[in-house]
Amino acid sequence: MYFYKCSWIIFVCCIFFSCTNHMQERIQYTLHQAGENSSELKKVLDHYQNQPEKLKAARFLIANIPAHRTYVGKEIDSLKQMKKESIQQGRISDEIVTHWKSFDYSSSQVVKDIDVIKADILIENIDLAFEAWEKRSWSKQYSFEDFCEYVLPYRIGDEPLEKWRRIYYERYSPVLDSLYQGNDVVEAARVMANYLKEEGFTNHTDFNLPHLGALFLLENRVGYCRDNCDIATYVMRSLGIPITMDFYEMSPSYNSRHFWSALIDTTGLVVPFNYIEREIVRRPQEERKKGKVYRTCYGIQPEKYSGLYTDKEVPAFFRRPFMKDASDEYFPESNVKLESNEAIDKHWGYLCVFTGTELQPIDISEFHGKKIEFPNVEPGLIYFPAFRKAGKMKTFSYPFLLKEDSIEYFIPDTTRKHCIVLTRKYPIGRNPMFLGTAVGVKIEGANRKDFRDAELLCQVVDTPKINYNILFPTVQKKFRYVRYSAPEEKQIQVGEWYMYGIDTETAIAPEKIWANHPLSDIHKKILSLLTDDDWSSFYMSAVKGEQLIFDLGIPQILSPFILIPRNDDNYIHLGDRYELFYHGGIKGWISLGKQIAEGTELYYEGVPDGALLWLHNHTRGKEERCFYMKDGKQLFI
Repeated sequence: MYFYKCSWIIFVCCIFFSCTNHMQERIQYTLHQAGENSSELKKVLDHYQNQPEKLKAARFLIANIPAHRTYVGKEIDSLKQMKKESIQQGRISDEIVTHWKSFDYSSSQVVKDIDVIKADILIENIDLAFEAWEKRSWSKQYSFEDFCEYVLPYRIGDEPLEKWRRIYYERYSPVLDSLYQGNDVVEAARVMANYLKEEGFTNHTDFNLPHLGALFLLENRVGYCRDNCDIATYVMRSLGIPITMDFYEMSPSYNSRHFWSALIDTTGLVVPFNYIEREIVRRPQEERKKGKVYRTCYGIQPEKYSGLYTDKEVPAFFRRPFMKDASDEYFPESNVKLESNEAIDKHWGYLCVFTGTELQPIDISEFHGKKIEFPNVEPGLIYFPAFRKAGKMKTFSYPFLLKEDSIEYFIPDTTRKHCIVLTRKYPIGRNPMFLGTAVGVKIEGANRKDFRDAELLCQVVDTPKINYNILFPTVQKKFRYVRYSAPEEKQIQVGEWYMYGIDTETAIAPEKIWANHPLSDIHKKILSLLTDDDWSSFYMSAVKGEQLIFDLGIPQILSPFILIPRNDDNYIHLGDRYELFYHGGIKGWISLGKQIAEGTELYYEGVPDGALLWLHNHTRGKEERCFYMKDGKQLFI
């Protein structure tokens, strides 16, 4: 989803980019495009005629105004209100989420800044930005260009056009003054980030919306990673702390986008952080894999390669004029040099990651004969070299693992084949932590409702290795009631819970379920998730040490129990249809056959040595990642 259209790309390239060093021509073009609203922009320029630095800042803002915009519409307003309400309610109903899931805000009405912006907004923004900047001693260690890009802008992205700077300054300047009086910009940002964390933030990833806006976020701390970055940007910039937002479009590890705040240090180094996750430190140890890093900018950026913006064959992502490749600040000494076996009849080549369904380009470069180079690429990840054909990515060589000082290609040896055992289609990640919630769980049977005659049927004493677990009672006698108890220090977190009679093939449906404390209405409702046959949905208790009691209606002998703790459902799912592929370089993915899972493992014969593999579930799910085999184990990166 991008906040501009093709006409704006042509506009950027033909007018702005060609006049990168001709500010006066760009401003004249802006005034012409503004039509009747040009008088407001002229007021700003006239206002600063005798203030050279502020005039230069005004010219920077005005020169870049034409491509900035806001999306408006009653649907956007309604969804923002739902986000606001979710802070108190904790969640939005599944029905509402499903109804709005397909909403695309890019089809909403567009209001261009150039048509509506008023002089007083720009003048107040410029004056307050200078006032806050000049108050801070660290400002002397930055360039004027840094100030213009990382402190001055009146907007972040496509949020509503608002006067926000004074409100944020008056709210947070006293806070900074009370917490820190020194000269270290990183320390100033750290104390403010810690303060923002204390103010709280509700994570809410539902709905596809433009930037929520300064005034909305000031009072409603809700959204996803981009929104908490917006909050940090408004606060820091209002205080004269230079900051921006960096992101990756597609992580090689998480199959998703991610945004974080990027503090511009006086040392020239970027200090990445997300204030709700961890404290700001110089040179943080980052766990998330990025591949390539891009930066959102207010000013239009020069083309990375000549002709890039105007080439419609290039994916829209790489033609974004307000985006800068910032990978050199993260991976300064990691370049990838590749060569195709055959000449490629294409100008552009791409470095891709595999999303589980397709190759997603994360970098672009130019072919020089058979050779191509991608600078500043994160090592320790698997990449696919490709070119674009008929709108799709086609590999021109084998995928490879980029190491610190070398490239390791995955070249399948079809003369050496193996039998392999597969247990997952996606890396484990946080899954062991979820499975560990089952440790200490006790299952008891009784015939008295008060469980005074309770007998221990089984207990989980170690972290399960997989999600599907069969538990056999140690007592073979009839019980009417079953009690599922979490340890005192843990909540119940269960994906599925089934109880079978010794002579039954279908699970027993309890007549009633209750707990050792009053359940809220929402927890009464989500008890149904225990038996909804969705292994990734889960019941999570509100309190630690909860006990759930199941009334079976009549006493009966029980065996077995099926326990599926909270998990990601990326283990082998019984009854699902799977297909294994290996990557054949220019041939792409090659199938090694389909199987229906009859247990919790899949067995494949004839797998080429040294191949990169991909296990696809045709039945359910979307999280899949390529892997390779080493010493009989699946290795995901």
